[in-house]
Amino acid sequence: MFQKLKTAYRRLKKHEPGERFGAFYREQKDKPLWVKVVFFGLAVAAFAVGIVLAFIPGPAVVFFALSGALFSTQSRFVARSLDRAEVWGRKAFASIRAWWRRKRRGGDGTRKTGHARG
Repeated sequence: MFQKLKTAYRRLKKHEPGERFGAFYREQKDKPLWVKVVFFGLAVAAFAVGIVLAFIPGPAVVFFALSGALFSTQSRFVARSLDRAEVWGRKAFASIRAWWRRKRRGGDGTRKTGHARG
């Protein structure tokens, strides 16, 4: 079972950002009904676990991401939305990362150490 999940993750990962979930949806849309029901049930379960973990310390984000990926196998709308969100998130993360690096180095290009000068 874990080998199949790893294989599915590798197939998902090989696609470019902005195309991953749409490709995954297209791969899964011709599966038998029972597979779709299982995926939907797993998505609902992962979402429920994410909700519980959102109120107590735990990896809620992982379960929300998993439920989104599983829902994307059943809905073209969800797949497109996740593709757009991934592209937007990558741009936002790159922007925040660049800002953080500039902030750490200071305005004059020197690195801030946090030590007081005296």
